[in-house]
Amino acid sequence: MIAKRALSTLIPPKVVSPKNLGAAPNAKRISNVVQFYKSLPQGQAAAIKPTGFIGRYKAKYFDGENATGKPLWHLALSILVMGYSLEYYFHLRHHKGGAEH
Repeated sequence: MIAKRALSTLIPPKVVSPKNLGAAPNAKRISNVVQFYKSLPQGQAAAIKPTGFIGRYKAKYFDGENATGKPLWHLALSILVMGYSLEYYFHLRHHKGGAEH
């Protein structure tokens, strides 16, 4: 009995038939709930446009039919650029003239 009562509260109020609304003492309250559920939008939600750099990058290269291998190239090029930048900063800038070798 308790389990049945717990499950009955999960049923949305939209299943209440309109002809039974007038007989209940709290019919106005139920009709307000029914009107609320009727006013909610139906169907699929509109697609959300990505914002920010990472969101736009993900939408451009990873999502749906746009999936490509370009992010691998971007990763490889960024590793090369970072590696050369660090190498220059820590080593090559001391040998600008070439006289040390």
